[in-house]
Parts: sequence; structure tokens; C-alpha cells
Amino acid sequence: MPYAPIRDLQMYFEWFGPEEAEPLLLLNGALGVIAPDSDWGKILPALAQEYHVLTYEHRGHGRTNNPLNKFTGYDVLADDAAALLEYLGLKKVHVVGFSDGAITSIEFSTRYQQIVDILVLVGANYYNDQECIDGLQKLRPAYIEQNYPDWAITLERQHGNQGQGYWRKLADQLYPLWMEYPNFTKEYMAQIKAPTLVMSGQYDPYGNRNQTIFISEAISNSQLCIIPGAAHAVLTQRPEISSLIILDYLRRQRKKRK
Repeated sequence: MPYAPIRDLQMYFEWFGPEEAEPLLLLNGALGVIAPDSDWGKILPALAQEYHVLTYEHRGHGRTNNPLNKFTGYDVLADDAAALLEYLGLKKVHVVGFSDGAITSIEFSTRYQQIVDILVLVGANYYNDQECIDGLQKLRPAYIEQNYPDWAITLERQHGNQGQGYWRKLADQLYPLWMEYPNFTKEYMAQIKAPTLVMSGQYDPYGNRNQTIFISEAISNSQLCIIPGAAHAVLTQRPEISSLIILDYLRRQRKKRK
């Protein structure tokens, strides 16, 4: 199985699509893994038709080990991504991040500007407004088990190799990170130089309209897309239009380079 020995991790990763295609890095949302019923499952086949898609399970998720007390900030997660790319010998990639992965992508794209060719952010927030804080309460294990029992069963299966009930421990570990971060300023996000698509669902409580517009305005070379009728899980709720929009944006930006 493909593991990368980087930093304090044995990071699980997979490739999809033709090896000769341009590399596209996907960053999962919180609690997300590489699986057909996780974040990218419904749009990965479309992306992999045109790109050599790299996916990985970030620290503590799925098959990647969990060094305790290491969820201290999104800078740690960004540095993990950079270390994986260095291990694989990748010097330039397109980056698409969802939710926690989109927040990590903002951090990554400021810290490692030379690596990011084209950037897509899906469902990102730049700080915790009240709508975000209210939404985060719904990610507590007890709330998930009571209100989303099917999701609890799925999380148990997706993270089960790290022990029974492990996903609850992971969610509790992540909660302080979610409550404190992100706290990006407009000036910080303005450092991003890559062409950027900022995208969210109409009813997303995290990447809500105000958050999405602010991020788009902060990044000078960006475009904005809000998908009607979708919530935070826009990639699974509207997979066809999500993949079409992402691929169209990537194609148009690539044409501009020629």
C-alpha cells in the first residue's frame, strides 16, 4: 500500500488518472478519507480523466497515523502537504481543496506559492463567524450519533483501522483547531498569486456567502462561484455541476498560459 514516510507521519496516498497528465492535488475536508463515499468520491472519476490526481489522507485520518497533540494549526497541515509533494518529487501542481482542505489550501498557497499553479477552494471560511460556530457544534461526536446515525456508521468504517470508536477521538482532537482557526486576514490571503476559483454551495454554513465573497475579493486573481440549492457538501450533493465547473476553470486557466 502506498505510504509516504514524511515528518512524523506514515501518510497514506493514492494516484488516479493518466501518469502523463498534469498533477492535480486534492485536499480532503475534516474527517474525510479516500473512499467512494467520502468528499471526492463522486467527482474523482471526472477529474481523473484529464489529470493525474493525487489524493491523501491527512494526519490522523483513515490510514494515516495520528501523532498526538499535532492539530495545532493549519500551518502543520500545509507543511504535511508540502512534505508529501517533495517526497514524490512534484515541483508544480494544481490544488483543489474542500472545507478543511480548502482552509489548508489557503495556508499552503501562501507558504508555498512557487508550487501552486492553479487553485480551487470549495467551502472555505477565513474566520469563525456565528454561522460557522453554530455549524461546528454539529460536528461533535454525540451530535453526529444522535442526528446523523448513518454518517456515524460510515465514519466508524472509514476510520476503523485505527480502532473501534476512533473517529470520535479524532473529532474531539480537531474541535479545538476548528474553534480557534482559521483567522486569515485579507492581507494574508492577498499573498496568493495563483489563479483561484472560490466556490461554495448557496446554503453552506461555513463557506457562506459573506465568507466566500470576502475570500474572493482578497485574492486578486480569483473568480467566484456559488452553486444554487447546495449546502456545504456541494461536491456530493451536486457532483455533476461541481466537476464541470472545476474542470472548466482549470481548462480556461491552462489555455491562458499558452
